[in-house]
Amino acid sequence: MMPQLALSQALLFTGSAAPAESFGDLELLLEILSVSGREERAAARVLERLPEGLGELDRFGNVVVTLGEGEPRRLLACGLDEPGLVVSEIRDDGYLRLRTAGADPRGALWLQGYEGQKVWISTARGRVPGAVAIPSIHLEQDDAPSDDVFSLPAAFVDVGAASAAEARRLGVRLLDPVGPQQRRTGYGEGLVAGPAVQSKAACAALLGVARGLAAGSVDGTLVVAWLRLELWNRKGIEHLVGERGPFDEVLVASRGFGWSRGEDGVVASDLPELASGPMSAGELALPGATVEVDHLAPGPAFFTGGPDWGDARLGYFAVPARYRDSPVETIDRHDIRTLMKRLIAWAGRGEAVTMAASAIPDPECCDWSEHAEAAGLLGELVEVYGVSTREAPIRDAVRGRLPEWAEPEVDASGNLLVRFGDGEERVAFVAHLDEVGFTVDEILADGRLRLTTRGGLAPSAWEAQPALVHAASDLVPGVFEPRAGWLTAAARRPPEALTVFLGASSREEVEALGVAPGDAVTMPKKMRRLGPHRAVGRAFDDRVGTTALLLALERIDPRSVGRRYTFAWVVEEEIGLHGSAAMAEDLADGSERLDRVHPVDTFVASDDPFPDKGFALTPLGEGVVLRAMDNGYLGDRATIDYVEGGAAEHGVPTRSGFTGGGNDGIAFLHLGATNLPLSWPGRYSHSPVEVMDLRDLEALVDLIVALVEDPVP
Repeated sequence: MMPQLALSQALLFTGSAAPAESFGDLELLLEILSVSGREERAAARVLERLPEGLGELDRFGNVVVTLGEGEPRRLLACGLDEPGLVVSEIRDDGYLRLRTAGADPRGALWLQGYEGQKVWISTARGRVPGAVAIPSIHLEQDDAPSDDVFSLPAAFVDVGAASAAEARRLGVRLLDPVGPQQRRTGYGEGLVAGPAVQSKAACAALLGVARGLAAGSVDGTLVVAWLRLELWNRKGIEHLVGERGPFDEVLVASRGFGWSRGEDGVVASDLPELASGPMSAGELALPGATVEVDHLAPGPAFFTGGPDWGDARLGYFAVPARYRDSPVETIDRHDIRTLMKRLIAWAGRGEAVTMAASAIPDPECCDWSEHAEAAGLLGELVEVYGVSTREAPIRDAVRGRLPEWAEPEVDASGNLLVRFGDGEERVAFVAHLDEVGFTVDEILADGRLRLTTRGGLAPSAWEAQPALVHAASDLVPGVFEPRAGWLTAAARRPPEALTVFLGASSREEVEALGVAPGDAVTMPKKMRRLGPHRAVGRAFDDRVGTTALLLALERIDPRSVGRRYTFAWVVEEEIGLHGSAAMAEDLADGSERLDRVHPVDTFVASDDPFPDKGFALTPLGEGVVLRAMDNGYLGDRATIDYVEGGAAEHGVPTRSGFTGGGNDGIAFLHLGATNLPLSWPGRYSHSPVEVMDLRDLEALVDLIVALVEDPVP
């Protein structure tokens, strides 16, 4: 079987039954961030996908292919742009503010699909990773969190910068486009999900049509065009018609299917099922297409009445889409192939010519070399999964990275322990293996999965995002479904338990995939560097603590220590400290009882752009935080003084602080052990975009080594 990470990435990029011949063009178009007004990179990639000399850029920046000559004169066009955001401000603290570009996207929760998610900022130097900030749930204690739908005034992008100057050094400039990092997910039998995938599918189909008709024949003259500003002011198509028209027949890809104008404004209606073939509307019908679909044709846009069509017969087309205007908008690749065949039948004779995918178009802006050891191990562990009660994969990964001298043991609860040293005093350093996520509660009759949460999280940050089901023998990709009222919702929190769609239509189909109740469900994850010192990823809580213990063990000589030490990686911390409680009971007798415990875990910091700074204001990048108080514990002065003294003697920067949540040391207090968590400050706890500073991780390792090898008397 493929390694877990490699398998998950393969599934996400190709799906379970991917017809590669129709996916290459769509794959590349999805990867390119082409916000309205910033379509130039998408246009360049379209030109690269055409035979040399076949296409050209017109004066406006549209990509245009002209085939054949004479009458009738036909136009076939799609818009290259997608709804999106641009940088509107670079704040003094390094955070970016945002504005929408082009016409406002449809759907009340469109912007909420960004909250707590990783994004790309497409700069002149390349793609810069960022994280859209989300309030840490551990800090929402005194007042109930707002249930208002996420909006632009609450949108801040963290690029790992501490100042506007640092953000600019990354290459970020005003009006740079911003879009989701997760651009495409393949799942089910030929399904593809991604932002604006319906529009991009149409443009992918036009590439196959243009290549096919260039090798075949055209009735009269055919102009095929990939347009700029189609979603904003339609100046791209207006320019094209003015320069290349008039036309007798026009077919334009449209996002207007399933929309109509009623007494109370624009309303949505259902689209045909996926794989039912392309849709058509207008005076000119696409041969063989589904025609009984509500369609709202583009009206006059800003500063233009639209193109002068003259006497042309005008029609619109699109492929059906599920979860419209969400980050997991989904189409079926079979519909793309059918669309290409019908467009060729309308325009001439030939066979669609498709191309396989090629390299991802835009590199990241920077290759950070600092903190290579810490970042390398942390990134490796972040990409291993381990939802509470399902920690075996991460436990195995940790065991595989232990030094040769270590003699690990796994207790009855699943905790991983390494013991060494000799002496009267017994000290433990404890990190936890588990991460927040979900398990399958029930497989519904229609094939959807109803979920149960594992640990505290904000469901709105998972809704309408890619999903992975961790079945017994495989990883099965799918999507966290948007709620039924995605387009009209008035509340941030989903009204019911989240569900996952795998592309299956029955319980039996899901069971045939090997999925069963109790299986873990997560979101795909990958760590990315944010500037020279910081990183963003999911499950830093507590992969950072796990990494710190491993890096410390690599530096410790077990023969030279004067105390009895236990390094422990425990399970089920996020659902009630169960692993550490079991470990405490196992060590309860006098010969094994611990004298001091140091949980190595997150200090949830309010070092973020949100207004409540009543506590936990601990900046990133300034060293270790002694978590002297949280919701379950107040540290004793003697232990704080002891650790601060050891840190000062070894030049390790420390601070003390109060934050929310609990810690694994609480389970040992009733046995008489002293407890002081050693922490790294982290932003946006229990979200897909936890942010940390690698300098804090390195300081944490230094402190652990100092306390073990050279303890203060």
